[in-house]
Amino acid sequence: MPVSSWPRPRLEKAYRNYAMEYVKTAAPVMVQLFGPEEAGHLLRLTGKLIGMQYFDEVAQALSQARGGANEFAGFVRALFDAQDDVAEIVNSAASFEIRQQSWTLMADVADYHPACASVLEGLFEGLAAGCGRHIPVSLKTASAGRPPFVWSVG
Repeated sequence: MPVSSWPRPRLEKAYRNYAMEYVKTAAPVMVQLFGPEEAGHLLRLTGKLIGMQYFDEVAQALSQARGGANEFAGFVRALFDAQDDVAEIVNSAASFEIRQQSWTLMADVADYHPACASVLEGLFEGLAAGCGRHIPVSLKTASAGRPPFVWSVG
């Protein structure tokens, strides 16, 4: 069937798959080309800009809204569910801790480097900025930069 006659859901899935494969391929290549330190910086910055630019579109698709740390935690839960990643959110008085047990996108990447996690860190910083001003996000990774990831929000 010609692409011009594809139904909208099929086109959206094709665009999503292309974007995901691009990240899976580009992140390790950037580490090879620029080295871990510079690649980590570039990946984090790129992820942050993408998160800020696309928060509203992703939030709408996930039936989420702008707001503060509470709204961002709900957004993150919906996002992890949508991408089949296992995560647990623990609420404390002033913040949230999110324990991400899997990163399905990068799980099978053979030439993965810990600097690749920088794209995810930047993405969440950008998404938090898109959700509401002054929502701090920090990431702690396990050894080798692979899950489990521990996110602190708020």
